Amino acid sequence: MDLTERWLPIPGYEQSYEVSDHGRIRALDRITDRGRMWKGQMMTPATMPTGYQTVTLWQDGKQKTALVHRLVLSAFSGPAPEGTEGLHGNGDPSDNSLANLSWGTHSENQFDQVSHGTHANATKDICPSGHPYDDANTYFYPGKPHRACRECRRTYQRQYQRMLRTRAAELRNQEIVA
Repeated sequence: MDLTERWLPIPGYEQSYEVSDHGRIRALDRITDRGRMWKGQMMTPATMPTGYQTVTLWQDGKQKTALVHRLVLSAFSGPAPEGTEGLHGNGDPSDNSLANLSWGTHSENQFDQVSHGTHANATKDICPSGHPYDDANTYFYPGKPHRACRECRRTYQRQYQRMLRTRAAELRNQEIVA
């Protein structure tokens, strides 16, 4: 056991569970809501297909599945400020050590995923229509982590302009009739 590992109670489950700054969860010795003695133990998190780890916490006969990184941040950094998410600094969703975690906005989380190469759309090399995302054919939206296929964008803009001209002609014809 690492002597430098710090443990704190999980907010809302103070009498039942603790979380460490290394991202480990343990159940404490306790008497259940049915009066049974429960021996505390280290919990083994489940890993979601996305790589994030979860544990199931019990209280008053009800279970809650919680993301481990959110439990670590809640215990050591306080509750999530409004509009924030848990960010993994190194991009590894299974690394739940406090040193790797922070609260941040959804936008910061998306930028992090793009920079780590873990964002689903950032790794695509062709657009849905089959055009390549290369230097010549990729448009990057200013100040945003979005990109678009230039060829598809041109096609869409031409269709949109055609629709506007058609609609303007229809309105002119309605004014003449009226």
